[in-house]
Amino acid sequence: MASALSSVKNAVVTFQVAGVGTVTDPATGNVSPSVKSLAYDAFLKAVSVDPQVYPGINVDATIFEGYVIKPLELDDRIGVGTEGTLTFGTASAVQFEVVRARLGYGNTGALGERLSAILGTRITLWARD
Repeated sequence: MASALSSVKNAVVTFQVAGVGTVTDPATGNVSPSVKSLAYDAFLKAVSVDPQVYPGINVDATIFEGYVIKPLELDDRIGVGTEGTLTFGTASAVQFEVVRARLGYGNTGALGERLSAILGTRITLWARD
């Protein structure tokens, strides 16, 4: 099923999540976990930072709130603190960190399942300049 917001898609959100195994840097020999990129279509809008709602985030920062609309549900590895890039149209990609992921009442139960199936998954991103 497609999101009711599909026609107003305005961004592509690419999350960096843990992959399988490790990667060794050939120059240094350092070993690090592998990383996988997951891309989602989204409908997002910029909102002002309210220090009571987003404690610890500079009031001059940019917060984007909206819905991930394709695919409708976020991968289980995506949650608060996940980082990635956000691209609006042909603009340059912006680094972000997830501040909130999923609705407060979840994606299960009568209300959560219905809203997730109709709109997509609610998300809030903190854009880093």
